Amino acid sequence: MVFERKELASGIFWNAVHETKFKSNLISVRFVLPLTADTAAKNALLFPVLLRGSESFPSIGSIRREEESIYDTTLNDSVYKRGDTQVLELRMSVLDNKYAIDGMDITERAMMLLDDILLHPVTENGVFCEEYVESEKEKLIDDILAQVNDKRRYAMTRLTEEMFEGDAFGLSELGTVETTEAICPVCLWKQYHEMLSTARIEIFAIGNFDFDALSARFARMFEGIERRYTGAPNTKVMQGARKEVKTVYERQNITQGKLSLGFYTGSTVYDDDYHVMQMLNVIFGAGVTSKLFLNVREKLSLCYYCGSSENGHKGYMTVNSGIEFANEKKATDEILFQLDEIKKGNISESELRDARLALLDAIGRVGDSTGNILNWYFAGVMNEKLISPEEKRALIESVTAEDIVKKAQDIRLDTYYFLCGKEGNA
Repeated sequence: MVFERKELASGIFWNAVHETKFKSNLISVRFVLPLTADTAAKNALLFPVLLRGSESFPSIGSIRREEESIYDTTLNDSVYKRGDTQVLELRMSVLDNKYAIDGMDITERAMMLLDDILLHPVTENGVFCEEYVESEKEKLIDDILAQVNDKRRYAMTRLTEEMFEGDAFGLSELGTVETTEAICPVCLWKQYHEMLSTARIEIFAIGNFDFDALSARFARMFEGIERRYTGAPNTKVMQGARKEVKTVYERQNITQGKLSLGFYTGSTVYDDDYHVMQMLNVIFGAGVTSKLFLNVREKLSLCYYCGSSENGHKGYMTVNSGIEFANEKKATDEILFQLDEIKKGNISESELRDARLALLDAIGRVGDSTGNILNWYFAGVMNEKLISPEEKRALIESVTAEDIVKKAQDIRLDTYYFLCGKEGNA
């Protein structure tokens, strides 16, 4: 894989990965914005509204027909949280031009569709169509409310809210029901132009394109946008754990408890030894060979599930588990005991080997799909640590048990959250 990166205009970056083994190529346009309470819901609503219709393709049906006519090109949107930023994406899967049986320039036709949807939306009285806005607001509210029904996800979200209260990272990338209900076509139109003017824009083209022609096409596409880019949004990393653990109990009418623990790690993607934290996390709780899985779940049967995940953008780690209410203390004690085991150096050769193999296997799959390649290089440019999968493999291979024990000494419990039954049920 050959990677190329350049700046097309102020804050608009072109990223190209040349890879000829795929039949379909990938184009992704990602807008990176600060995550704020005032704009989260508006931003989350933008691409769904844009995908309702454009000047040339004014309905979902006409967009779908155009996609089908371009050899089943697919256009999808997503929104997610990355550190203290909100990332909005439009992504296209486009058949390589060499497979066109009628001589069609598939890439250019797909770009015409992308251009029209992103920059020439259907309007009504100079702003977004009210019908489209109201319809997508209802869907967004449904998505927000659905998070409450998924108790496992809900507990993880609530832990984040409590752990990062007052911090941008504690906000949802979907916004709230209240902020969504308040959105009108005029204010959404204003936010749309704010996004185009101020967001950091990362364009990725992965596959077998005429990259010079495609980068020039994107440059022309955005040249009419008045940019007011002032720099990439920053993420504030954790500076340490609380002196006293924040403890939160929440009661609902449920039959299975959800225990979520948040730890300060002091380890971020910006550190030269971040790969050590990744190894530590796998040994601790990320996989079927981890200490949490083998002990808390399998050996002691204290939970239905129990696993850890680390977040290198903010410098913290979580443990999430589903337990019987009566097992709260036993499960908590065992989770903390297994972390202490790592701190004491009780890491077996098999644990070290299995964790290393798991990470090496994940790295080995980077080149298996255009989506994996996109995520790898996007993380690299955002972290300002752009390394190849081969270089990452070497780092993972170099980690020792002593490195992991040293890294574990910084980990401290910060927030304790337990979603339990109502009085009389727990």
